[in-house]
Amino acid sequence: MARSQSLTGLSDVELLGMLDEAKDEATNLRFQHVTGQLDNMNLLAHSRRQVARILTELRAREIDTAEVAMERQADEVEEVAAGDASPEEPARVFKRRRRRDG
Repeated sequence: MARSQSLTGLSDVELLGMLDEAKDEATNLRFQHVTGQLDNMNLLAHSRRQVARILTELRAREIDTAEVAMERQADEVEEVAAGDASPEEPARVFKRRRRRDG
């Protein structure tokens, strides 16, 4: 848990920099493994997990940002709907029918 909490305090720019470094480290460790120079195999798994942690944190931030944007949009729609005095005809929804050939 402490590892993920340390990532939450960083900015997006810092996380992207860490991601580049972690990916480079993982690549170098893979090359060392292939050439037989890697003594500690745990380093390879650790570097892959670090990349995954960083990507997870970036994705969580992206989802949070999208949710906030959707809430703002919903609030704007409610404000516009509340301002209308007369209800309009609901928009028609057209379903596309599949054309059967033959």
